[in-house]
Amino acid sequence: MNSLFFSIQHRRSLHTLRIHYGIEGMKYIVQMYEGEVNGHGEREGLPTEYQYELEQEMLKHIHKLKQELSEKGWSQKESPEVFQTSFLRSEESDAQLGFQFE
Repeated sequence: MNSLFFSIQHRRSLHTLRIHYGIEGMKYIVQMYEGEVNGHGEREGLPTEYQYELEQEMLKHIHKLKQELSEKGWSQKESPEVFQTSFLRSEESDAQLGFQFE
């Protein structure tokens, strides 16, 4: 599966759109996950899924989506592989990371 990640700033939050596409079984699929990052944390909704018989139809839809999002001000980013929890991003922590070898 291939992945694309888009985001756009909206007031105090960051709206996100994650797109996975490729072949699954005998169908070509596109899955879109809409999310938001704000002061309360990160959340992502259930995916919207589209199925296609032909790869060309799926790729045409992906191209159209990228074009529409770009026109609306969304920016394409590298897909985040790991999501950090909020305590790891806190600058108020006095904890230290250490390793002990024996």
